[in-house]
Amino acid sequence: MRMDKTQRGWARASLAILAISLAVYGFYAFESPQGPRGGSSVGLAFGVIGFAFMIFAALLGARKRVPTWRIGRAQAWMRGHLWLGFLALPLLLFHGGLHFGGTLTRVLMWLLIITVFSGVFGAALQHYVPRVMTSDVPLETIYD
Repeated sequence: MRMDKTQRGWARASLAILAISLAVYGFYAFESPQGPRGGSSVGLAFGVIGFAFMIFAALLGARKRVPTWRIGRAQAWMRGHLWLGFLALPLLLFHGGLHFGGTLTRVLMWLLIITVFSGVFGAALQHYVPRVMTSDVPLETIYD
């Protein structure tokens, strides 16, 4: 999926969600007497929303495997997978108060970080490689 002007709506919405989340987390962390915790109502809200974004990102794979599911357009699913999957990381970090907690939580957070950054790297490659291939290897490119 190319990063072009068709991504602007998702990018703006994602930035707005991130900005609102940062403001809510900042206010919550400043006003909370015990500090930010995942068990508080705000922490649980961050956790539920971050988990919902992860589930939506994972449902793209299920949609691809079941050809009879034709819910929405594939481009919208891909854009949602990219942007909501990226937003899941900061929301889940806010859920935990920017702390990784115990061993299992630490392992799961590092796996999420690796997954998100590998997705960002893959999106960058999808944007860059086709342009390089069409300019550097013009005889090997099929235009049909």
